[in-house]
Amino acid sequence: MYVCICHPITDKQIKRVLEDGAQTTAAVLKRLEHKIQCGKCVPYVRSMVHEHKEAHRAGGCTGCGQCGKHEVHTPEPANQEAPAAYAYGVAAE
Repeated sequence: MYVCICHPITDKQIKRVLEDGAQTTAAVLKRLEHKIQCGKCVPYVRSMVHEHKEAHRAGGCTGCGQCGKHEVHTPEPANQEAPAAYAYGVAAE
């Protein structure tokens, strides 16, 4: 299902990025190399991030990286160095 109408972003892409270690809405968009345009996708992406965190906590995941199934979950700031092709604003968080 398409989550974003401004960019061709699907829920499957978001789930894949979350499994690869993205832990915030800004990190998801950054890893997909897109910036927020209209913002209508932000609440849905935010809920997917929350559901992902809850599912991993329920399964005993603490984000320590010891299981080897995913990267250590460290938050990525929205304003971290990024290529000029895509910039991120605070609205993602």
